[in-house]
Amino acid sequence: MNSYKRRYDEKWNFKEGSMNELNHQIHPYPAMLMPLIVRNLLKKYGKGNNTVLLDPYVGAGTTLVEAQFYGAKQAIGTDLNPLAILISKAKSIKYDFDTLKKQIQHFSEYKKQIDYNIDIHSNEIHNFSIRDSWFKEKNVIELAFIQRYIDNIADEKVKLFFKVAFSVVVRSVSLTRNGEFKLYRIQKNKIPEFNPNAIQEFLEILDKNYQLIYDYSKKTSYDTQIEIYEMNSKKLKSIEKFQNIADIVITSPPYGDSHTTVAYGQFSRLANEWLKFEEANKVDTNLMGGRNKVDLDTKFNIKELDDTIEKIKEFDKTQKNSRHPAVISYYVDYIETMESVATTVKKGGIVVYVVGNRRVRNYELPTDIVTSKTFERLGFTHKETIVRDILNKRMPSKASPSNKEREQISTMTKEYIVIMEKR
Repeated sequence: MNSYKRRYDEKWNFKEGSMNELNHQIHPYPAMLMPLIVRNLLKKYGKGNNTVLLDPYVGAGTTLVEAQFYGAKQAIGTDLNPLAILISKAKSIKYDFDTLKKQIQHFSEYKKQIDYNIDIHSNEIHNFSIRDSWFKEKNVIELAFIQRYIDNIADEKVKLFFKVAFSVVVRSVSLTRNGEFKLYRIQKNKIPEFNPNAIQEFLEILDKNYQLIYDYSKKTSYDTQIEIYEMNSKKLKSIEKFQNIADIVITSPPYGDSHTTVAYGQFSRLANEWLKFEEANKVDTNLMGGRNKVDLDTKFNIKELDDTIEKIKEFDKTQKNSRHPAVISYYVDYIETMESVATTVKKGGIVVYVVGNRRVRNYELPTDIVTSKTFERLGFTHKETIVRDILNKRMPSKASPSNKEREQISTMTKEYIVIMEKR
């Protein structure tokens, strides 16, 4: 593909833009897609109120909210992480704000009934294998109190809103380091002085999220039909109602397997456990590249990728652990999901993948080229690839090529907006 070209465009950096617009910040989430990227793509390629958008890796629902704000006819999102589904639904549904406000006020009064003398190992309090390793006893009691309250909320939309705030609090009062996606504990000497109040933080988040959702409600008509599915995007090709439906696909897929790149599962683990989602500890395994049982002699017939994997294999021979199985597993899954997504797009429809080229063993993996070449094989034409600087996305900035202490390299500093059109 000698004609493949990238062009750097500073305008797509959106230096003056913010991740805080609309209601995008009701819940933190790793590597969130920059909203202004979606907004500008919809302006350029959308079909007004007839637009049907699909996001096969929906994450925290940025594309759905932007499609709703744009006034699309329909927006469809899929994801395997139950926390992502929860956040996406909470951001895009229409609330009765009087009902919501009354429930928040009721909890503010109800909090006085908390009993700090309860045994945290009693049947009344939810337990899971890692709970006591990550939460102080006082916070376990407070979180269990909030959880019981939420379980008794009758209005499903209000319950959803409260669950999102609860998820934020779970992470904020846990013994995890700030700014980390993976489960890293705070320093041992800092644990005694770490004494958050989960009840108070929960109320503050409820009030903050209420204002975000309320302000957003003044900017959208909620006319967009939102559909969110907890499912593997590989399944899209086998479901009739998704065939040839999308005018535009806008998405930002995981940049690599979650175990070694952006740990969506570890980030979500504690919240997923408290929210009693099934297989809360298996999200990273279930996501792309999480299962390494693949043919290690796999060839993708994409020279740039095959050559890079061979270099990683050679490096692995000098190391105690091998990285190439996870790389191969990731691209096997990634290409299979693209094959499925391709079936959902109408003739003349646009596919936009916002990707990062991660480094493994200090070799850059050409994910943007893999994306373009794969869609070309599937009947698409490459329109352009726009290169932008990563300024707003929360990503690990350093990685170790050999897992040796203090040996670090820069990871991703650029994003590639790969734009394809279905022939």
